[in-house]
Amino acid sequence: MRKTITIDHLARVEGNGSLVATLDGRVVTEVKFLINEGPRLIERLAVGKTPEEDVSLAPRICAICTLSHKNAVIRAMENALGLQVPAKVTLLRELMHLGEFIESHSLHLYYLALPDYVGFPNAIAMASRFPFEVKIALEMKQFGNHIMKVLSGRFIHGENPVIGGFGRYPTREELLFIKARAIQFMPFVHKTTELFCSLPYPDIPEDDTIFACCEPGNGEYGLWGDEILVSTGEKIYRDDYPRLTNEFLVPHSTAKRSRYQGKTYTVGAQARINLLGERLRGEAERMFRRFYHERWKRNPLFQNPAQAIEIMYCFERIPEVIDEILKYPEDPGIVAYRVKDGRGTGLVEAPRGLLIHHYEIKDGRIAYADIITPTAQNAEEIERYCLLAAQKLLEQNQEELIKDRLELIVRAFDPCISCSAHLVEVRKVEEGSWEKKLEEIKGARPVIIGLGSSYGDDLAGLAVVEKLKESQANEVYSEEEVIDNESFWTRVEGRPFIFIDALNFGASPGKITLIPLMQLLWNSSLSHRLMSTLLSWLSPEMIKKSYFLGIQPLSLENSSVSQPVAEAIEKIIHILKK
Repeated sequence: MRKTITIDHLARVEGNGSLVATLDGRVVTEVKFLINEGPRLIERLAVGKTPEEDVSLAPRICAICTLSHKNAVIRAMENALGLQVPAKVTLLRELMHLGEFIESHSLHLYYLALPDYVGFPNAIAMASRFPFEVKIALEMKQFGNHIMKVLSGRFIHGENPVIGGFGRYPTREELLFIKARAIQFMPFVHKTTELFCSLPYPDIPEDDTIFACCEPGNGEYGLWGDEILVSTGEKIYRDDYPRLTNEFLVPHSTAKRSRYQGKTYTVGAQARINLLGERLRGEAERMFRRFYHERWKRNPLFQNPAQAIEIMYCFERIPEVIDEILKYPEDPGIVAYRVKDGRGTGLVEAPRGLLIHHYEIKDGRIAYADIITPTAQNAEEIERYCLLAAQKLLEQNQEELIKDRLELIVRAFDPCISCSAHLVEVRKVEEGSWEKKLEEIKGARPVIIGLGSSYGDDLAGLAVVEKLKESQANEVYSEEEVIDNESFWTRVEGRPFIFIDALNFGASPGKITLIPLMQLLWNSSLSHRLMSTLLSWLSPEMIKKSYFLGIQPLSLENSSVSQPVAEAIEKIIHILKK
């Protein structure tokens, strides 16, 4: 008998996701981790932006890991531009990053994960029995938020960190307050680590896996680097990250997936502790040696104690970082730089794992963007471990435990579903589809306006209009005839338009595309810029109904229209004259 177990809404995770497990008799045939968030489109939106604009744009992919994305995009841009920043800037960025780890880990451990292990549906209900723990956990989270605000300027999406430095530097008093507060928290940090390292984690599921994280270098535990360390022993240089990720698509999710050499892999606190744990020092090292064992390598539920040890690491590291910062009394200015062509990759450890930002800059603008989030990398691993657990429980006649166990596994990975959903669906346009669409638009009696100049392929739009006029076509104009003609715009109010011109959209010369005008205005990567005075006459409703008919030019420098563009002009005229 075929049966489906569906978790329509995964509770106590960040974002909107669900899980579907299909059981066929005594076999689990598939498990699907569904990302139900809408695509963020950040990668596509980045194209055409300046590096500075993208530093503000990219972190908007997520409000939870905002500073991880900020650090990643800044590191990528500075690598692309060949920029080196002073030691004080690097230390302040680390302090900012530590604050985000404290904020995120404390939220996940106490408010999202712990209720599963103490028999409560949520943290609010848990407060009736553990009021002190819930209160202190909230204060810990607020402390992390405080660090983030001091360094970035806001609790969420702070704009103070920039390429080359900071807009404002924290005062000595602000830094000393953070240091003192971190030291005050240490007794509770000890209790937190002991609590989560001592919880009774079920042994279903357990299986070998591959771990990956940043290699901080110098034998240190750290949260960023220029290489990726894999548990197979391989080290991958930052620009070669596709050797790890190998992204691909699945039909049931709006997030891309990753596999390393055809195998699923894990990123996150569990990966960092397994790969870098021997480098810990102080109390974090003592906790690691006291609690770490072989099950931490095979059971994803040990993401939780791994995060607890990292909280200890962060609180111990904060006073050290601040002492180093205070050795530099002078605040450096923003390092001067010149935007040039190049490419750069930024690797950082977000709380949930390895975060990769890669950009290519051409002519002062972003030409290509690739963002690979931890949850997108963990998605395949989540499905694999959920399938293993469901199958094992089914074999042990414990089907009634499957749903709760799968939720437990997903929550352990601490998925940030919001920022994992950044996939843009790509569909290949069928040859000749512009012709069919143009035939349809003709029925709405559009006004046709030719744009351009009388030079080379830029003559295309005007040439179409001129030939249509020769055939006695109605409502056909050049831009010069209408641009300041108020009576014209009054007469055509509410009508749809077709603007025709040469348009560089990266196709072969003479290729024709028909684009909704609204999309052309949104898409800054296309080379065409409609004249602002022309657009000022169009209402939002008219823009929604209008289109841009573009012809890919061969050259805008020749004195006459090229042969491919001339042939395209004839095709357009043939359809419009029908």
